[in-house]
Amino acid sequence: MKSWIKYAVGVSLAAMMAAPAAAADLTIGFAVPSMADSFWTSATYGVEKEAKAEGVTLIKLDAGANTNVTQQTAQIGDLIQRGVNAIIIGATNGDAIKPITERAIAAGIPVIGFSSPPSTDKLASYIGADHYDMGKLQAECLGKAMGGKGKVAMMSFIEGQIWADLRAKGFKETMAKNYPEIEIVAENRRAVGRADGITAAEDLIQRFPDIGGFYTTVDELGAGAVTAIKAAGKADSIKVSTSNLSEVAQQMIESGDLACTSIQKIVEQGENALKEAVKAAEKKPTEPAVILSALLVTKDNLHTIDLGPVSAPADYRP
Repeated sequence: MKSWIKYAVGVSLAAMMAAPAAAADLTIGFAVPSMADSFWTSATYGVEKEAKAEGVTLIKLDAGANTNVTQQTAQIGDLIQRGVNAIIIGATNGDAIKPITERAIAAGIPVIGFSSPPSTDKLASYIGADHYDMGKLQAECLGKAMGGKGKVAMMSFIEGQIWADLRAKGFKETMAKNYPEIEIVAENRRAVGRADGITAAEDLIQRFPDIGGFYTTVDELGAGAVTAIKAAGKADSIKVSTSNLSEVAQQMIESGDLACTSIQKIVEQGENALKEAVKAAEKKPTEPAVILSALLVTKDNLHTIDLGPVSAPADYRP
């Protein structure tokens, strides 16, 4: 948790210097890695929903991929030139986006970090989930599904995403503590989507034919692992856990292809991010960090859990 809060130490001096404005006169920038990703789709829905409620103008910018640092840097630079009142940033890479973020803040534009924040202690606020707990919940579920024994491979997303690191840490530490007879035999830090998730899982199954479980950081990787497992004819012997709850993930939980998914209240995070952005733009005190609790979804509770704060409606498009 401290890893997150250190990036959100309160209202920055730059934010306090910004000229106050009524909510109806505000323009808020929203820059994220990829709105095609199920997480950012739901996040955008939450931000848009609250922007309409607040009566503010929202500028949405999609970098196109988690690796498009140059594109996102240019987009944030454009928001600075346009003189927006605040910017919400989900970083493609926290370290790489730091310079342009601090340039915005120096220009008097407060910045809200969202889920994957820029690596600066000058943010007006940080909004996110308890990612360590999301990994912990996966370990508890997968360990139980595997009967407390066997070999696990991890597909932990790319380096430079703090949320992914925290989920992996929560998984590893909980697995070591609660399931000492389960061995983590490999960890992939390159795959980010379903296609490369399939490739990564195929490679891991070939390298470790007796593998009994897959930890996947996001549901797109989970879908890739499930596809590879089925193609190898090992659906009965390999269990898969993941995080997030896209429509595809819901279907895989229902069918039993996924043992579970740990989820975050993504829509609610988006709403909170917009609220904090408005407060910062109006020179009002902001929350240093808004951290929302994680939930575990299995086949047993899939149809009873309230998904309103979690994911966008199925027909929503950013």
